[in-house]
Amino acid sequence: MSYFSIKELFENEINEIWRSFSKIEICQRGYALQDEILKSAIMFIGINPSFNLKTDKNGCSFYNVNQEGKSHNYFNKFKEIAKSCNQSWTHFDLLFFRETNQKYIIELLNNPEGVNFIFQQLIISKKIIERAKPKVLIISNTMARQFMGFDKNIKLKKGVWMGFDFAFDDIRGTHKIINHIELENTPVFFTSMLTGQRALDKGSFERLKWHVKMVLEKSIKN
Repeated sequence: MSYFSIKELFENEINEIWRSFSKIEICQRGYALQDEILKSAIMFIGINPSFNLKTDKNGCSFYNVNQEGKSHNYFNKFKEIAKSCNQSWTHFDLLFFRETNQKYIIELLNNPEGVNFIFQQLIISKKIIERAKPKVLIISNTMARQFMGFDKNIKLKKGVWMGFDFAFDDIRGTHKIINHIELENTPVFFTSMLTGQRALDKGSFERLKWHVKMVLEKSIKN
């Protein structure tokens, strides 16, 4: 397995974002990112790390997730999907600031400084996804899907944050990335949340596992 370090490659750029937007109150909490990203794996895309006002402390950090051993319950479904496909997995949040309530992202989008703050993080996130070259992308967050560019409307100039283009693949039965040198034809699953109160029901989750495995097997044969 081959990894690369976000801390090693992008820490200076991320620190510069936090310095440039220090007037945004949430920057005082710092940021949190997974450090080591596994290449050529199933990549799960989230939106941003959470923050518990009662227990979490301010500060910037890089963390790593145990692929197979004990880790936060949030990652259990990722492990289950990867195990059913006999593949390794990795996880990455598109935004780095720490906040549990996603409504705060909408608040940021209502002012130019907040928009730029988000956009600067997404520039780095795109570089990380490209470097990871995932076998499959699984995006289980509506806002993450929008930032990736799935809901873009050219006339209204909305939803083009990261510039990815998607097309539905009739053979594999899911979307794929198009018009992109590094990630051309990468299968993409846009799905509901995998954990929490609004998570996929058991039947839908089983179908997702089967579908991801089928797509990976087809890719290997081709």
